[in-house]
Amino acid sequence: MPDQNIATLAHKRRPIPGTSESEERLLAMVTALTGELAITRERLDTLERLVEGAGILARSDIESFEASPEQADQRRGIQHRIIAKVFRPLRDSAERDVEKARKKAHKETQEND
Repeated sequence: MPDQNIATLAHKRRPIPGTSESEERLLAMVTALTGELAITRERLDTLERLVEGAGILARSDIESFEASPEQADQRRGIQHRIIAKVFRPLRDSAERDVEKARKKAHKETQEND
């Protein structure tokens, strides 16, 4: 499925020589976000064309739509998942840093005993 290939680019990319870890994380985040946006825009365009072509709705109906509270909650869930995916490189890096600090503290404690 093409959507999966675009969405996983941030995880399959090779490091660029001369970039720092921070730059690599930022590039991974931008790549993930760009992939998500490209997929979403393509699907939205497809739906708008199909709906308008079938005479179901005009684009102005789509633009003036107001979500119900339940629909708004569902949208917030989607937003949270996308945000978690985009910021995954930072979270993973922070988790690695915490693990390194724990190992270092444990090693220092053992040396002092």
